[in-house]
Amino acid sequence: MQAEDSVYRGPNGVEVAFTDQPITGWGGLAIVARFFEAMGLRRVLREALPDGRTSPNQVPVVDMAMALLVTILMGGRRFAHVERFRSDAVLPELFEVERTPSAMTVTRYFGGFRKGHVQHLVESVGRGLWGRLIPADPAAVLDLDSTIFERYGRQEGSLKGHNPRKHGRPSHHPILAMLAGSKRILHAWLRSGNTGTARGVEAFLDESLYRLPAHTRVRTVRADSGFYVADFLDALEGRGLQYAVAARMQPPLRRAIGGLRDWRPFGRGVEVSELSWQPPGWSTARRLVVVREVLAERPDAAGRRLIELPGYTCHAVVTNLTAEPEEVWRFYNGRADCENRIKELKLDFAADGFCLRSFQGTEAVLQLNCLLFNLLTTFKDEVLEDPSPTLGTLRHSLFVLGGLLRVTTRRSRLFIGALSGRIRIRLGRLLARLQGLPPTVAQFDLDPPPPWRKRPSDPPDYRRFCPLIPA
Repeated sequence: MQAEDSVYRGPNGVEVAFTDQPITGWGGLAIVARFFEAMGLRRVLREALPDGRTSPNQVPVVDMAMALLVTILMGGRRFAHVERFRSDAVLPELFEVERTPSAMTVTRYFGGFRKGHVQHLVESVGRGLWGRLIPADPAAVLDLDSTIFERYGRQEGSLKGHNPRKHGRPSHHPILAMLAGSKRILHAWLRSGNTGTARGVEAFLDESLYRLPAHTRVRTVRADSGFYVADFLDALEGRGLQYAVAARMQPPLRRAIGGLRDWRPFGRGVEVSELSWQPPGWSTARRLVVVREVLAERPDAAGRRLIELPGYTCHAVVTNLTAEPEEVWRFYNGRADCENRIKELKLDFAADGFCLRSFQGTEAVLQLNCLLFNLLTTFKDEVLEDPSPTLGTLRHSLFVLGGLLRVTTRRSRLFIGALSGRIRIRLGRLLARLQGLPPTVAQFDLDPPPPWRKRPSDPPDYRRFCPLIPA
């Protein structure tokens, strides 16, 4: 007797049998597949990803990238989880994947990336999709921040550095630029773990501003105290940008704050003041807005506790904004929302989980992860018309739906098992809204990427990135 014809009877009377019909538990991803098609994602990836393989049995590079992106949508956190997509009988058909790659095939391909491949990927995605993914904003606010990707191996660039959660743990230290209004990730760099927060930030800012589409312009930049360096402030002023950057509470600044007398209350237990500040090494004096909170009234207040001001916690922001001090403080506090972008990127998109031995390969996957984040944000704005749900929420409320695929010589049809009338009505509205989306017409005037080459087993710079290996 064949396995698919076997019937297993249980004590509760429910029989269990097998079927060869293509069934999926991710029927709701059909809506995302339609959205990717409207965005022209496959064409953009085809122009952006390098290929120089000669095997007659190779998997198309676009299929590998799509398999990785859908794996993230399904909750995958490692390259090994690509097998979830591979074992599904319906999703490859929905996302037009002709051949489903194995996890080893995906890691082998991205492990062969070089710096030129990553640069071409970033430029191609920007030319093809940024005009559609980033809404128009003539006075955008750009938030800069960095984060820690902890590593548990000997990957390139995985070095010991600042790690507030696990001291001494090797890590990568990426930097990100995020648009505050549209909540998009404009740019990202992967950096080695021993890199300082502000290392290379001037060049990173240049690249971020260059990536902006014509209909968007950055007027103001916000950043935390890791970017409180004179060269970065000079660079912002040289580009004519306004800024609000948290100041480091160094001893001279603490003494200057302790000497302030003109404090003005603007809330319960909150007072504000300002001063002109020019420490050694600065080319000019700059405005410093200082806020102190009374611990007796606000015992949970964050900030630095200064010996010079007992009973208070203090915050300081250096800025060239001309608004009132309390308005500058409120404006800077809006930067905290960018932490939610980083949190979602790590928890729901597993940006810190997809790591290769190759540094450039890991950065390429990070760029695809940021692209998927922006695609899903646009999906929430244009299709769901609700920017609030996270990817984790959408998985459980929309994506996890039973689906049965029927394929005939004339057409393919997916039957979604949305038994609730409310869910059917919602899905019908989303599909109707998708049909009204204008297609994205991507224009490319870039040179083709450098050819992909198989990565050597032990690259010459491996020991430079990983000094833990004995000579």
